[in-house]
Amino acid sequence: MSVPHILIVGGGIGGLALAQNLKKRGISFTLFERDASPAIRAQGYRIRIAGGGVEGLKECLDDELFNLESMFPMGPGGRPGVGQGPSWLKMGGSGRRGGRINKQLRPAPILRQKRRIRRKREIVAQSQQEEKLVALDKSYPVDRTMLRNILLLGQEENVKFSKCFTHYEVSAVGVTAFFDDGTSEEGTLLVGADGTASLVRRQLLPNVHYLDTGSRVIYGKTPISEELVAQFPADPLKGTSIIQDQRPFTLFMEPVRFPKDAAMESKGRLPRTDDYIYWVLGGNAEAVGLSDEEFHNLSEKDASDLTLKLTTHWDPSFKAMFELQHIAQCAPLRLISAKRERPEWTPSPKVILIGDAIHAMMPAGGSGANCALADASHLARHISERGISEETMACFVDQMFDYALPAIDGSAQAGKKLLGFKDWEGAKEVTFN
Repeated sequence: MSVPHILIVGGGIGGLALAQNLKKRGISFTLFERDASPAIRAQGYRIRIAGGGVEGLKECLDDELFNLESMFPMGPGGRPGVGQGPSWLKMGGSGRRGGRINKQLRPAPILRQKRRIRRKREIVAQSQQEEKLVALDKSYPVDRTMLRNILLLGQEENVKFSKCFTHYEVSAVGVTAFFDDGTSEEGTLLVGADGTASLVRRQLLPNVHYLDTGSRVIYGKTPISEELVAQFPADPLKGTSIIQDQRPFTLFMEPVRFPKDAAMESKGRLPRTDDYIYWVLGGNAEAVGLSDEEFHNLSEKDASDLTLKLTTHWDPSFKAMFELQHIAQCAPLRLISAKRERPEWTPSPKVILIGDAIHAMMPAGGSGANCALADASHLARHISERGISEETMACFVDQMFDYALPAIDGSAQAGKKLLGFKDWEGAKEVTFN
């Protein structure tokens, strides 16, 4: 093919960000998403964009979209954007009588380190480049569903839903992607952005296996209603909170408030999103008390009921958040990670991988979305500036693993503190069906 055409499998953040990047650069593409629509299932909620993720997001969106205030929920004190770091609370005791909150709050060690780095950078920020580093040190809470909707804007002609990828075939002139509805599409380069269970990866790198970290989480959202505010403690509604009991089992929660009505600000292009508490309740599989099959098959109602069961001994004031949760948005998740070492892989100019499809990581470090956004930005830039070749793909992969491998390790370290992850040696390889 003389004119390159990119085939993107997967409509998550990484795939959509790549699509926006390619569109800005005038590069032809088609994106294939297995879901029937963006709202077909729970998609996760608040994510935190920082560092290379901020840079990647700015690069893929035009100024009008990036500056939509409805994309960045309010931070503490009613300020959009910049994160303040979490407050930590400890649940004492294992029964109702001992389920009191230890109200001594302490900043996380990672937060203290970031504050020292931020202060140092702010002191020495004399040049424009140094000021840019200070800005990138900040983190921005973003509603994941809102971000996906924004990344979909203007892509209607290039995104195809209900397209379940099955396999690909490489030819002398390009690559063909096949789907379960009997259709196929030809292109110059196939990009696997199809997540942790990536079918593209399983065909391209059959000997690369992910690990079950042994951590299990249930995530969900609770609307910030008058009923909730009347029953729930005031302090956790002001910012990020992390609550741990003695098992340990951890609740991570953060209020997500939108400074503007997205539907009004976007002139109807985006749906309305109401304020809510984003929360994740998690620990190791033993603490959850279910087999892998039982946990995987939990319905929304079953998962919701389990959150109430796992927190029965907690302070009663926290029950309202689980009792008033949006049941349809509650979902279980087994935490899976790529290994810490770079896989044996000679990149080809026909098939490439980005995001969770090649470097999945635990969510505790908040790095997965940032790496996916960086992948999208770097890959589009390499294709635009260098063309599609074996050398181009090799340069991209080298750059990707430079930041992805430390992020995998960093997220695992956070998982040890928060989500019951024990060690790499005990983690078992995952078999996908």
